[in-house]
Amino acid sequence: MPLGHRTPHPATPPPRPRNRWSVVLAVTLAGVTAAAGLAGTSSGPAPANLTPSLAAAAAIPDLSSANRRAPVAGLPDWSKAGYRGGAPLPGPSEANPDPACNVTAQELATQYNVRADGSDATTGIQAAVDALRTGCSPTAGYTKLSSITLPAGTIKVTRQLALDADYLVLRGAGQGQTTLSFRPDANTRYDTLTEDGSDWDEDGATHGAGKGGWTWPGRGLLRVQTREVSPKYAADFASAPANRKDLFEGSVNQHWASGVPLRAASAEGTTRIQLATSADMNRFKAGGYLWVGAANTAKFYRQQTVTDPSTYMNLHMRQQIFQIASVDTAGRNLTLEKPLEYDLPVNSTSDGSAAIDGTVYPSRVTPLKVVQGVGIEDLTLTQDMTGMPKLGGGTYNLDPADARNNYGNMAPEYAQHGIVLKWAANVWIRRVGTRMTGSHPIVTESAKNIQVQESTFDGSWNKGKGGNGYFRGSRVWDSLYAYNTSRNLRHFTFQWSASDNVVLGNTFDSDLNLHGGWERRNLFENNKATVPYEHSSKNCRANCGEEGGGAPDDSTWYPIWWAAGPKAIKWSGSSGPQNVFYNNDLTKQRTQGGAYTAYYPDRQRLYQFGSSATDPKAFQHLAVNGATIPDWASRETLDYTRSPNSGVNASRTDSSGSLFLKSAAVGASGGTRVAAAADGLVSRGKPATASSTEGSGFEAAQAVDGSTTTRWASAEGADPQWIRVDLGGPHTISRVKLNWEDAYATSYRIQTSADGVTWTDVHTTTTGDGATDDLTVNGTGRYVRVNGTARGTAFGYSLWEFEVYGSAAGGGTDTTAPSTPGGLRATGTTANTVSLAWNPSTDNVGVTGYRVYRGTQLVATVTGTTHTDSGLSPATSYSYTVRAVDAAGNASPAGTALTATTQPGGGGGTTIDVATSAQLAGALADARPGQTIRLAAGEYHGAFATQRAGTAAAPITLTGPESAVLVNDGPSGDAPDCPAPTAGWDSGYGLWLYGAPYWKLTGFTVKDSKKGIVLDNSPHATLDRVYVHHVDEEAVHFRRSSSDGVIQNSRISNTGLVQKGYGEGVYIGSAGSNWGCHGNTGGVDRADRVQVLDNRFGPDIAAEHIDVKEGTTGGVIRGNTFNGTGISGENSADSWVDVKGIGYLVENNTGTFSSPGTFANGYETHNPSTSPSFRNGCGNVWRGNRSDLGGTGAYAIRITSTSQCAGDPNVVHASNTVTNATSGLTNIPVTP
Repeated sequence: MPLGHRTPHPATPPPRPRNRWSVVLAVTLAGVTAAAGLAGTSSGPAPANLTPSLAAAAAIPDLSSANRRAPVAGLPDWSKAGYRGGAPLPGPSEANPDPACNVTAQELATQYNVRADGSDATTGIQAAVDALRTGCSPTAGYTKLSSITLPAGTIKVTRQLALDADYLVLRGAGQGQTTLSFRPDANTRYDTLTEDGSDWDEDGATHGAGKGGWTWPGRGLLRVQTREVSPKYAADFASAPANRKDLFEGSVNQHWASGVPLRAASAEGTTRIQLATSADMNRFKAGGYLWVGAANTAKFYRQQTVTDPSTYMNLHMRQQIFQIASVDTAGRNLTLEKPLEYDLPVNSTSDGSAAIDGTVYPSRVTPLKVVQGVGIEDLTLTQDMTGMPKLGGGTYNLDPADARNNYGNMAPEYAQHGIVLKWAANVWIRRVGTRMTGSHPIVTESAKNIQVQESTFDGSWNKGKGGNGYFRGSRVWDSLYAYNTSRNLRHFTFQWSASDNVVLGNTFDSDLNLHGGWERRNLFENNKATVPYEHSSKNCRANCGEEGGGAPDDSTWYPIWWAAGPKAIKWSGSSGPQNVFYNNDLTKQRTQGGAYTAYYPDRQRLYQFGSSATDPKAFQHLAVNGATIPDWASRETLDYTRSPNSGVNASRTDSSGSLFLKSAAVGASGGTRVAAAADGLVSRGKPATASSTEGSGFEAAQAVDGSTTTRWASAEGADPQWIRVDLGGPHTISRVKLNWEDAYATSYRIQTSADGVTWTDVHTTTTGDGATDDLTVNGTGRYVRVNGTARGTAFGYSLWEFEVYGSAAGGGTDTTAPSTPGGLRATGTTANTVSLAWNPSTDNVGVTGYRVYRGTQLVATVTGTTHTDSGLSPATSYSYTVRAVDAAGNASPAGTALTATTQPGGGGGTTIDVATSAQLAGALADARPGQTIRLAAGEYHGAFATQRAGTAAAPITLTGPESAVLVNDGPSGDAPDCPAPTAGWDSGYGLWLYGAPYWKLTGFTVKDSKKGIVLDNSPHATLDRVYVHHVDEEAVHFRRSSSDGVIQNSRISNTGLVQKGYGEGVYIGSAGSNWGCHGNTGGVDRADRVQVLDNRFGPDIAAEHIDVKEGTTGGVIRGNTFNGTGISGENSADSWVDVKGIGYLVENNTGTFSSPGTFANGYETHNPSTSPSFRNGCGNVWRGNRSDLGGTGAYAIRITSTSQCAGDPNVVHASNTVTNATSGLTNIPVTP
């Protein structure tokens, strides 16, 4: 490595995009929204469970073409989504007039022996379907629909029912009134499981040429699919036993049986398909359905940023069902109803790519025999597992409660679905309920113009390995999912080339999942997804699996999931372009029992996933700093909308509320909208904060208290200064009134924000003259700020009153405040805590929380009627008040104040238990020598920093279990020139000790932060058994002369997620170029005598596991384990340890390397020049180290220069060993 090639960490790196957020924006279709950004805080509750018996669905808007917007320029055309491209769903006028084609419940009983009496109705229902298929379907149509009406009650079914009669409606007496109870028999349950027994083994279910995968996605209770068998497999079908016949049913549509190759390629955007000269044109009819599959090519994989050819597969990832507009028999050409959405090569090499696995794989088209015009209405499906026999012996008696938040397979041989739609078109599902299906409640696999609406899907017995328990849209096109409710499922998914679908007005407690396989051009609009913390693959009791079949990871699913190419290649490939999220209410509970936090909350902004910043129709893989993300997990909250990140185009807004409908009003067929109520004063009594105060009595709250005799005043003589008010929720802002005291602003901005971080100007002036400014504005947000940039006097800024007028987002304004909370009392005190309780308040709509104040300082917002205030001083009296708040942000008057006094003590040996982020922040701010701050399990989100010093005799301890996790959602604000705790700036560090010597940090975890643990001017700190992972840059940094520190028995992995070249495990000192900021000891960063002992490093540490910087001396690196997999090579990071310091002992460490990664040597020295000058990289000793260089690294220990260290040489002892080196142990003579 060339000396000086490595770029040092900048003293203040440019801020990364925000990767955590804090505001919920709940608006209706007619509502307005907050500024661009990704998230914010919410006190919204988790969704309630569905009841088994559901009332009739509420009225919904007109979903037909009459109420659809014309295609919007620059966006996909969704106007033809759903049943028959936008036709109203059928009603009584579309019924077949022939009584023989309408089987009543009574006729089912008398003619087919179908009754709700516990007898097996399977044979009878199938016979009724078969009779209509042969006797009525040939002359039926979309305006002449046959029907089967099931009786009320519970009807037992033991085998899959084939609904393969065109133009048939299967209906019950109502959701919850007619229930099909599925109890799969021995020929229907799966008789082959994977070797570990965790999932159905479709490859093990074989007969003749067929295998179980041909039935994919697997068996179900109701299956809309042809049973016609290809002549190619007629003999196999005839000889197959009962539990294998379905392998061949529908094989007439399999492309390997009926597919036709091409003679020439067709480009994206064209409609012409050029068939091979051998094509039998009699098989193609105008108006018929055509499956079009484009062969995968190496070029297409590279477009997805997948560069490892060993992962490429000969498949048709890009595929779609079209209708044939016309047939050119002589020319052997077909014209499609709509343009191709992808390039269609002749085969896998015709675009210049090399063959995959040495095989040239053809693109194909297949004329399909679809089942069309089938409706399923007004019934409930369930899979009854009571007493069902296990495949290996014994019986099942499963409890639905055990399936909640259990993402495993409870009965893998019974992973059958509710409704399967395969090779189906113009099918609708309306007012259908499912309760505990075996796997997916509804699943498509090659279907077009499907419409699913007003239905409820609750729970699955199997939600684990193998991809079970989804509300699943796979290989589905031009379809509409509207106003459904989904509970207790693994995901809602689009996958495998699904495109041009609309997901509208649904409610979910799971994620909206783009699962991979070039799904594209889908619209998610006006949905509500409230995703609990427990929604995570790691919440699994048996037969578990994360996406792609691996072991569960430690992430928790967020409301959106996107398939990254390098990850999703295991099952299909990357998600594709222009999947649009608009006007959705997405919230995530990020900690167990915590508040729900908004996600992609700007309800007017279009978030186009997989889209280029310059052309949303062009694909752009999601990337961080130009580097493809390898996986969505643990990267869900990075901001891909802003450079240098990419992949989510958020450049466009739309104020209409719907990209799909003209109006969301019930029954509307035009564009009428309800006007909002008159705007009112929305700021009075709301929480207010400011950049500074002149002193006691001039707090920000004094400007929103309704009194013109109290005021906020900033510190004097300093610009800029600001005051902001939190409205408690998203609001439309129409007016701001400022009543200035004599200290006014000549230049200021009125700004709004969704999250308190990203601000939008709604008014600016440079000619302010004090007195009263009554301003008309137009903005949206939860927070409103006056940001003063130039004072009109020599004093500061001061406001008698800061009034904001507007209305809660969604139209209409609740201006009634809750009643005043009473009965405030102290239920307990310690030397450092006061526990409070109070009586609940009432409200005309509902109380959503309580604000607890210590004096004038807001210390907590809670949903219950208790709170423990921590981090207090012993033997000290504190005054408390409580206000109640409602969903509109109205706050009650403060209740009667309570004075409580802490117990005597403190100073030494005190333990402070914390369980919330606010408690932790307070405890760190008020820590005293000898104290122990003890973390409860859970996630703590915030900017956790301390400037409190312990002593040698009485160090301060921060301790907790590994399940106590610190997360910083920053950085945010304007960074100072040199990092130092600064008002308004969040560093993004997971934990920051600044001027805080003598601390002990033990047991807990830090993750999802810009940096992990940073120690500045904090000597004598000990880190023991900490776990730092998934950080954007380095994990642990001893900086600004944080000498005599120790890190031991700890784990570090997954660093450098955003800046790989700065992703060290442990970073000791600073580069000489940064001593101007960090050189606080004679101009040098003397983080000397740091010991790194018995830690486990890797995998996926992107830079050096330990980087020892110039100017530091006397450290020890002993007993560590280094796993070099994932070292990036960026910024010259290509070794486990890089020593530029002086006099370090490196002994008894064990290092390994295996690909992927860039790896030059195990240990290296470098000799940078500095001022003042040191013998950097000299006088270091290696002994007893064991190195396995994986056949990649040159030397275990490479000494860059011997001449520069002639007076203080580096020493490599013979006790060091190496294997799998390309050069050897070291490049210098070995010392015995």
